[in-house]
Amino acid sequence: MTRSSMTQPQHDGRHRVARSQRATSVTIVCVSLALASLLTACGKNDNATKKEAPNFFRPDPPMPKLDMSDIITVEAEGVAAKTFADTWAGHVKELVASAAADMQRCRNEYLIPFQFNSMKRRDVQFVSMQDMDETCELGSKDKKTRGVRRWLDALTKEHLSRNATVDRFVILAMEQVETYHVFSYMTKKIGAPDIDVVVKIAEKSQARILEIAPLLDRAAADVALLSDGLQPDDDAGVISAPVAVEALKEQIVGGYASIVVDLASGYERMADKSWQIYDMPKLATLRAMIAVLDKRAQQDRVRVGKMNLDPKVLLEFNTFFAACDAAGKQVASGFDMYEKKPKEERPERDPNLKAVRAAQKPLLKALTAWGYAGAAK
Repeated sequence: MTRSSMTQPQHDGRHRVARSQRATSVTIVCVSLALASLLTACGKNDNATKKEAPNFFRPDPPMPKLDMSDIITVEAEGVAAKTFADTWAGHVKELVASAAADMQRCRNEYLIPFQFNSMKRRDVQFVSMQDMDETCELGSKDKKTRGVRRWLDALTKEHLSRNATVDRFVILAMEQVETYHVFSYMTKKIGAPDIDVVVKIAEKSQARILEIAPLLDRAAADVALLSDGLQPDDDAGVISAPVAVEALKEQIVGGYASIVVDLASGYERMADKSWQIYDMPKLATLRAMIAVLDKRAQQDRVRVGKMNLDPKVLLEFNTFFAACDAAGKQVASGFDMYEKKPKEERPERDPNLKAVRAAQKPLLKALTAWGYAGAAK
């Protein structure tokens, strides 16, 4: 065997080892680079770009940039920001105007044209009874009308005893609504055996509504003349505002007189004389009247308490407020007889009427001494 033939296998083996070593080195280098790349990626911050899944939906169109001037209105200098109805007085004036308009329509379209000479016939049609009730009292959901009673509900729940002019309108309007309720009830009793009594009560109700009509219209006109910026009497600023004794007495006369003057005659008209068959007492109106006395007395007690008055003057005011409380309780004490006793068990005259008249006298005496000069009704 020659030398060359002996060294050839050894030479090939060395080449194979070298190639294997080079391949191993390349692998190590690749692995090192991969690890280095991975470590570098892990060390990057959270702002690194990530590969997202493909979106198969069309992208939303870009939103236009909103200019704040499109939604912010800058009031002109010197122009009030509040609208008419945003003020307390403005809101009340709108309610009163709506109620007064329905009342005028009730009188002109239904009550005045109503004829009683045919009430003995069952088949006669006077006016549309449904339209009359909707306008004069109940309103209609289908026609989206409120009716007089709904307007008054809003006034009595939120605004009673907050302004004397508004109170006067509300009390008169409530009496009209309750009187109309009796009138409506009577007109549906066509052909009743005692139709003569029914007609008499209906005629009396109609006459009372038409009697107070000019008073209501005048009261509504007085409310319309109130300043739009007027604050209610129970406003904290109004109660705490300094006022002279004589000025306070004048304010009390203006706030209480219309209720006090009609207290006994109103009780007689709406309670005592409502005992006859089919007629109904107007207790909601009477309750509103004594509510005005009660709330006003509470408010004015606070005002007087802040005035540091002479003890004699303070006693004069407190005596008047106590008389208001007593008169209100006396009127309310007669309600149970109407609400709990059947007509057959009621006496011919209301025994509470005399006590109501007696409770009214000290109030009238005080108001007269403070400047009251005449009847409000």
